[in-house]
Amino acid sequence: MTAESAFDTPNYAATSARLAASAEPRHHMPEQVYLAARYSRHDEMQGVRDVLHALGYTITSRWIDQHGGSLLESIVGEKLNAEPAECSQYAEADLHDLEAADTVISFTSPGGGGKGGRHVEFGLALGLGKHLVIVGPRENVFHTLPAIEHYPDWAHLVMAWSRRAAVKA
Repeated sequence: MTAESAFDTPNYAATSARLAASAEPRHHMPEQVYLAARYSRHDEMQGVRDVLHALGYTITSRWIDQHGGSLLESIVGEKLNAEPAECSQYAEADLHDLEAADTVISFTSPGGGGKGGRHVEFGLALGLGKHLVIVGPRENVFHTLPAIEHYPDWAHLVMAWSRRAAVKA
């Protein structure tokens, strides 16, 4: 029996083919948008939601409202390990919200930061074939894929999407 590379598996081949087929950025008008960012940016993301809502988008991210006030700050490692069943409810809610969206906007930061949840969300969205948008600096090689829409900052995204909304109207 020969050892297979992970790159030779059928799952990788299917994913690679799907990504190649969508190599052109999809500059379409999404309706359902998931916002991915460090949890500490939830106040900022509430403002982002309000602007996108005014442009006609629906935001599926419940985390930006601290899950209805039940999660006031990011969960630390001690609680993740001591109470995994309680913590998993937030991951499940985030997964549901991400699946409901057709576009995921990932807000990055100079120098990275955070614990990595937004990177997991980005990877899941990539695997699910969601339209992906990066706002801020690219942080890893997956952010360089041709199908990923990129804006250096929030203002550039708002200008571009406002123009698209005006053309669509």
